[in-house]
Amino acid sequence: MDISSDITKCETYKILSSYLASPDKTADTLDKFTAQAESSLSDDKLETNLRASWNSILHLASQQSYSSEKQDSLVKLLQALITQAPAPEDSKGKEVEVDGTKVWQGLPLFGQQVRECWNFPDDKEVDTQTRDTWINVNAFVARLTAAAVNEHGGERPGYNALDFSLYGIWSLRSAFEEELSNLPGKTTVDASLGAAAVWILYAGPTLKGLSDSEKSFSGKVAKPGFNCKDKEWRGFAKERWQLWVKELAQAEDKVQDGGIKDLVKKAAGAMEQ
Repeated sequence: MDISSDITKCETYKILSSYLASPDKTADTLDKFTAQAESSLSDDKLETNLRASWNSILHLASQQSYSSEKQDSLVKLLQALITQAPAPEDSKGKEVEVDGTKVWQGLPLFGQQVRECWNFPDDKEVDTQTRDTWINVNAFVARLTAAAVNEHGGERPGYNALDFSLYGIWSLRSAFEEELSNLPGKTTVDASLGAAAVWILYAGPTLKGLSDSEKSFSGKVAKPGFNCKDKEWRGFAKERWQLWVKELAQAEDKVQDGGIKDLVKKAAGAMEQ
């Protein structure tokens, strides 16, 4: 997880922290959030400001328990940004774009920032804080994906910037298609299985719908894990979903931590429904 704690000094971080303390003030927060970012239009620092804003959201999400309603509040704020925030205009009255994407409609650079923080150190045994942070950020991104894609695997209009379904494949692949015994320790195993479990808890119907419709991705980004290397999966598949169901049902005994064991058990029950 590459999210610097220095982001806590950012003004946007302070705005968002206040919002989580009073999540009913979405409209007020939206005004402050957009004003803070757009204040940098005149000095050509909008891109820098946007990256700081997205990192603030990701850092706050990673610090909230995977079961916290505060994560839902952050999802709600991003949805409001897309649908309610007025598009900023430049000096010529043209809607501002960053990296070819409209502000705020397309959440420019948000996807890049999510990708940059998606680096779990599975080459060494992690501590419990790193484990919990990884599970929390997976839960948040799963919530975003469920907001973007319905239970039939169809995109909800306007919310494509929140679709991180590929990341769901990555987490489920790591937990259920690779050899867990190759991981360096039990806490790292717990992190992998816990991350997969929250995807099922918060985006299970979405992932099932994508599996039924067999959504694929270009290239090999969604290729199968080592234990399934004979498969030709390039995305979601009914057969792949059934493997995940089977593996999750057997995962509880592989978990060390009692809380994560309960999480995995709960996810297994949800997956069977």
